[in-house]
Amino acid sequence: MGQPLRPSHLIKPKTGPEDPELAETLREGLEQVSPDDVLAIARELAGRRQYLAPLVERIAREVERGELSGWEELTRAVTATARQAETLAQQAARAQACAALPLLLREEQPVEQRLDEFLARCSDLDRRLALELATGVLHLRAPARYWLWTRWLWDIEHGTGILPLLASSTRALEGRSVGAQYRQLRPLVAMGTELGRNSGLVAHDLADDPELGPFVTDAFLALAYSVYLYGITNWRLSREFNRLLPPLPQLARRLLGLGRARAVRS
Repeated sequence: MGQPLRPSHLIKPKTGPEDPELAETLREGLEQVSPDDVLAIARELAGRRQYLAPLVERIAREVERGELSGWEELTRAVTATARQAETLAQQAARAQACAALPLLLREEQPVEQRLDEFLARCSDLDRRLALELATGVLHLRAPARYWLWTRWLWDIEHGTGILPLLASSTRALEGRSVGAQYRQLRPLVAMGTELGRNSGLVAHDLADDPELGPFVTDAFLALAYSVYLYGITNWRLSREFNRLLPPLPQLARRLLGLGRARAVRS
């Protein structure tokens, strides 16, 4: 596929899943996903964390010296498209985000405060991209304690994404700050885990595993979004165009930055 799909381009739930033809397409799409797909992606995420989590610590220590050899690999892992990673790799954005990165690692401060301070320091960046970077870093360091906030999960600007779709709501998150709203995503992410269990795609023991469980949830939500995205694409575009789309598991991997991160590492 020439250009990556843009996760922010999602039909709002009130105009999409209510259509019976689209609902049938989604059912067919789910048949292309298996528990093995969820497990394989989760294991890749867990394996990636083993070498990226120490990289986060190293970058934070090296900010003042400017020795940031792993920055490009980190940004590819926490973004959904190459264009987003390139934006974070640009000199101004890189300097801004790197300088603010140590704020996220101060565990003595509430995560809400750390997120708000990080976004304030990165005010020249698109807020959604800054959130993806910040929560991606937090999730890498402590996946059971911190969760992702990507635009394909919940687009803070447009109220779209897989979480409002699964929750059957486009109501804006409440809270005086983005940091406070981050806490409100936690029960929605947990709801996604339960939906994965109910679908038969997520085994109960895997979802509860303290090491692999958070990545099982990531994998299921990315696959669920991919099914929906693939469904509305089939619904709206020609069969010839849809042959260019990657298989569902590969689309989920792209959303999670897996393919590009592996390529950089090699």
